[in-house]
Amino acid sequence: KEIALERIEQLFEEALKNFKENPERSHRYVEIALKISAKSGVKIPQKFRSNYCRKCKKYLLSGANSRTRAKNGKMVIRCFNCGNYRRVMLKPKKTK
Repeated sequence: KEIALERIEQLFEEALKNFKENPERSHRYVEIALKISAKSGVKIPQKFRSNYCRKCKKYLLSGANSRTRAKNGKMVIRCFNCGNYRRVMLKPKKTK
């Protein structure tokens, strides 16, 4: 599991490095990382979860192939490849 986690981190870092020259390679790295995650039972680390589209499995780089907006205490990420939206809470809900 430790080896799988290291490999997933390496693949996401390589996807970031190679996105400008070869975006298809970056998309492939994300697909491989997701397969490793599924087979080994290791979750994708929190810092990488917003870096890929959960619908089309493509690497997302804000401004290049995705749009990130903050709206009403939520971060909204839109994928330009498939048009999917992802909403992430920025502020925790207040409890009484």
